[in-house]
Amino acid sequence: MPKVEIKRKSRLTRREVSKWLIALGNALADGSEIALNSGGDSIELAVGDSIEWELEIEIDGDETELEIELKWKDSPDSDDSSGSVTQAEDSGSDSDDDDEATALEATALEATALEATALELTALEEIGIAAELEEDAETKLEIAAELEQEAAAELIVAAALEDDADAELETAELLEVESLVTDDNPAAEGGAAAGGAAAGSEPTR
Repeated sequence: MPKVEIKRKSRLTRREVSKWLIALGNALADGSEIALNSGGDSIELAVGDSIEWELEIEIDGDETELEIELKWKDSPDSDDSSGSVTQAEDSGSDSDDDDEATALEATALEATALEATALELTALEEIGIAAELEEDAETKLEIAAELEQEAAAELIVAAALEDDADAELETAELLEVESLVTDDNPAAEGGAAAGGAAAGSEPTR
């Protein structure tokens, strides 16, 4: 039989999409035939007992795309598998039965949960990276503090060595001055010794 392909694309509110999905789920649950209304047309399809289900979610920046694909083969006893397209009759009746849970509602909730999980994982990864960076910064600060302490200790040792060198230099200069004085006045040292001897030998009156 010939291939039939019908595509419809429009912008709806979230509530309108919800009603459309609920109506589709109710039709699938109630029987083997579904009627879809879109763009002023109505298409009736015979649905097989076994349906292949495919869900695709794509998140790109601030844009989220959710695709649901249902695929089935006609039952052997089906008389007309191609479906029929007829002009839709204007009907103002909408299903307000929000208490009945359908597979499509569960799928929408699952997609929302998956998106929230992806955002949560991204946030946890960012928190982990920030913690690692903070730990690296703390380690670098500790290393810098240790290096600063070692530099201060080396400065103290250098200052002490400099003080010791200054003291040794002063001692050497004093010894050199005393040696020069002794070498320059040998007679004075001898006269002082002779005067001391004469004073000791003078008779007492």
